[in-house]
Amino acid sequence: MIDFIIKACNYLIANIGFALTWLLELLPDSPFATPSAPPDSIDLGWLTWVIPFPTMFTHLAVMVAAIGIYYTIRVAARWIKIARN
Repeated sequence: MIDFIIKACNYLIANIGFALTWLLELLPDSPFATPSAPPDSIDLGWLTWVIPFPTMFTHLAVMVAAIGIYYTIRVAARWIKIARN
């Protein structure tokens, strides 16, 4: 009787493992699995792996561009408002 319970538990655990594996395989690959760096970037070894400078510079450039566009639209909107009055 105890062998049946042990086999049933093992069967249940194995099937749960297969189901979880199947569900995890449905997910896409993680973009964070390998650090992405442009080919011409400075290679600082493990420091670039810990602190991803190329990615930080890319995000900083996008953020500065977005802020610049925001202020440009804001100034243009103020000019249009003044011109209409």
